[in-house]
Amino acid sequence: METVLIQVPADPDYLAVIRSAAAHVATRFGCTLPEVADLRLAVDEACGLLLRHTVRDGPAVDGAGVGDLECRFVLDASTLRVVLGRRARNSAPPQSDEFGWAILSALVDDIVWRTEGSTVQVEILKRRATET
Repeated sequence: METVLIQVPADPDYLAVIRSAAAHVATRFGCTLPEVADLRLAVDEACGLLLRHTVRDGPAVDGAGVGDLECRFVLDASTLRVVLGRRARNSAPPQSDEFGWAILSALVDDIVWRTEGSTVQVEILKRRATET
């Protein structure tokens, strides 16, 4: 199992870093170019949903915003799991019929929105295509 962890300020200007990492990790996982593009879009949409549906829980520990948005990629033999999270004092899960959620659901094999204490997470799962 391999894990990649990225922390960036919860600012749309930094989402390009996470999208680029998603593309690299998807390539390492063995995704085709269309699958890489789909995963990049899925991660971008998941970040957008997380930022739109949460209110930050105070300043970051170092005061600079670093680490406010965390992205963890976990690869194993058959799955690529992406867990995006941020601390939030307030959140509202997206509606299942919301456009962004519908796009995300179409691009990945599974998606979960969860709140654990003050941390809100979006987890997406991509399974390795089986060869026939």
